[in-house]
Amino acid sequence: MRFLKNERAFSFVELLVVVLLLGILVLIAVPNYFGAEGEARKKVDQANVRAINSALVLYKFQNNGSCPAAGAGFTTFMTNTTYFPDGVPVDPHDVDGTLDADDYETTYSTSICRVQMSSGTLDHTTGAGHD
Repeated sequence: MRFLKNERAFSFVELLVVVLLLGILVLIAVPNYFGAEGEARKKVDQANVRAINSALVLYKFQNNGSCPAAGAGFTTFMTNTTYFPDGVPVDPHDVDGTLDADDYETTYSTSICRVQMSSGTLDHTTGAGHD
């Protein structure tokens, strides 16, 4: 084997320092990533509540001041493409991604014709109580 006099390579210590620095960066980045994901879910949930409440105002205006009934009435309202042309707002905390009774109907109040940000054990501002 022939070696060049000017040939240089990284020493074991230099490689160890690089691996250590990369490990530290990963330890810092991973918690920030998962924290950002949770925060994004909360923001989407809050935006969904605002969109549903805006659609409820339009529904109430178009139906002479009446609100959708709880239960099947609210589910029918949520699937109406007049109010939700892009489809049903899906709860970002929901594991199956379908419209369930526990998504936004749980915090829907027929007396005020609004989905509340927080009601009972379900809280759309913190994400608590979602499945």
